[in-house]
Amino acid sequence: MLFRDKGSEIVAAMSGHVTAVGDVDEPIFAGKVAGDGVAIIPASGEAVAPISGTVSLIGEQKHTYGITGFDGIEVLLHIGIDTVKLNGEGFIPAVKVGDRVQAGDLICTVDLDLLRARHFDTTSPLIITSGSMDRIKRLTLRTGQAAAGQTAVMRYVLNK
Repeated sequence: MLFRDKGSEIVAAMSGHVTAVGDVDEPIFAGKVAGDGVAIIPASGEAVAPISGTVSLIGEQKHTYGITGFDGIEVLLHIGIDTVKLNGEGFIPAVKVGDRVQAGDLICTVDLDLLRARHFDTTSPLIITSGSMDRIKRLTLRTGQAAAGQTAVMRYVLNK
């Protein structure tokens, strides 16, 4: 599906198959409590910035990355489901909080084989956080195959 809306793009943070976040087997994400967006079933362990902006969050266990775009919208990548239990094992951050990034810049490398060997779901939600959703007039999602840093998977239009 091609985007018809004008607005700002969010690119895939990981290469793989993209689905709606409502399809994720985790109630906080599926119920859109944390925000709205997509989920990526990753084909490789490189995670890139989905938007240009400033790294605003790196989870203590290195499995979550928040980037606040120059328009103030915060996008969160949560690599895998329940991966907080790994206590950072298998995650190598390439950025730190406060770094400025361009969409497509490497932010983390993750050992997907380790996650699979330990029976973690590698599905990785990529969402506009709930705190930013009230500024969004329209959000359009694109599912299917995506290339990290290249394929637009979301487009949003801000309220005036």
